[in-house]
Amino acid sequence: MAELHYLVPEHNEGTEIDIVHSLSAETTDDAEDLFVDIKDRLLNVTNWGKYAGMVDVSFMLADGSGNKVKRHARRGDHVLVATTATASDPQYDWLTIEALEYDDYPDTNMETFAMRLRPSTQPGQDNTQSKSTDTTTIVVLRDQHDLSAIYHGRNHAAGNGAMWQGIPNEGWSALIKGMLEYYMD
Repeated sequence: MAELHYLVPEHNEGTEIDIVHSLSAETTDDAEDLFVDIKDRLLNVTNWGKYAGMVDVSFMLADGSGNKVKRHARRGDHVLVATTATASDPQYDWLTIEALEYDDYPDTNMETFAMRLRPSTQPGQDNTQSKSTDTTTIVVLRDQHDLSAIYHGRNHAAGNGAMWQGIPNEGWSALIKGMLEYYMD
């Protein structure tokens, strides 16, 4: 795999997973337009389940105070992940959008957009526990006419590599693939 994006934290212990989905546009202009669409899908958190084709997982965007919002994600917002695989015992996980970064490299005709998420407590709840070292970073990359969506999962607890925040790796893979290919034939 190519060099990791700078938003992916250094990782020395535990488990890590990197998943990549790519496609090529016919022209660089087409790729630039698709890059904007994919970036918008990444910021449209409430539709992540639709992009991934998930029926037992939903995503809600909340502001820094935990109030539900209908807009694109911003740094400091929260994502509520609700998994309903078993109706009698739904699971709710909160994530904080810790970083959002756009970078343009005109000399190489490349650009990236990345979002780093970190597990958190529900906004307004006791947050005296130590800050989690687990992260997921989703990167959208355009290199000339090639596009990629990349998931970097970092879990510092050994043995937890198959699932992150209640979503199996296959779900994260479907999400980034869906962001890349949504509305495409």
